[in-house]
Amino acid sequence: MTTKYNSNFGETMPFSDTTVRLSLASTTSQSYTVPGSPEMKYKASFKYTENSNIFIGKNTTVTSPTSGTQESTQTIEFKPDERYVSGGDVLSFLTPDTGGAYVGVALWWLTA
Repeated sequence: MTTKYNSNFGETMPFSDTTVRLSLASTTSQSYTVPGSPEMKYKASFKYTENSNIFIGKNTTVTSPTSGTQESTQTIEFKPDERYVSGGDVLSFLTPDTGGAYVGVALWWLTA
């Protein structure tokens, strides 16, 4: 069962039944495929350890920016809070942190 998005209770959210927890190794890209078909739209909520450095990409493999340079990529962001995704999208995660990092993702179904 996929949890339907609903914020009827004072802007609170229900627990999602579609979640993933990732333990990222330093400088190693890790991916997660959003369940369902492209017609299924989700609200994705990302949570991190406060002092972690994490890049997330949608339908691309994330790479760390080279020191002292500027890189521009449309689908890679630094620690987004919430985004919309579709079933079949591949989310890619990367941390440059020496000790690795933890990421939690919760999905709420919007439309099918």
